[in-house]
Amino acid sequence: MHSQTGNKHNNKLVKFPQECQKAYKDYCNWLSNGNSIEAWCYESPEMTLSYKTIEKYIREFPDDFPSIHKEIALTKSLRVWEERGLTMMLGQLEKCQPAIFQMFMRNKFGWDKEDMSKKQNNETLVEKFLDRLDKMDA
Repeated sequence: MHSQTGNKHNNKLVKFPQECQKAYKDYCNWLSNGNSIEAWCYESPEMTLSYKTIEKYIREFPDDFPSIHKEIALTKSLRVWEERGLTMMLGQLEKCQPAIFQMFMRNKFGWDKEDMSKKQNNETLVEKFLDRLDKMDA
């Protein structure tokens, strides 16, 4: 059942494989409902898992914990929050705070974080353009 990568010795995955699968489904359901990764934990009589552990399992045991399930859950999470925003924009939500919603979305989904590689590429293009202008003026 386990892939070849990762440490499989003395961990919950070896002792409780079915419970770990239940935890992964719970994790994906949690995310699908619009909740944050960092706020998830799984507790049962057999074990307790944090989001860090389940994320490690996704990375190290991709055959047992296919990342597509998490990706779909994150897509559904975004849909939850976009629907809430649309409800607010259409005036269907009483006592809404658009600024708070906007701040939440920036924090949760990184809407105002610029991709550093894109930023560096843009700066390089600007530098090349300015350099070319300098050469044309000379």
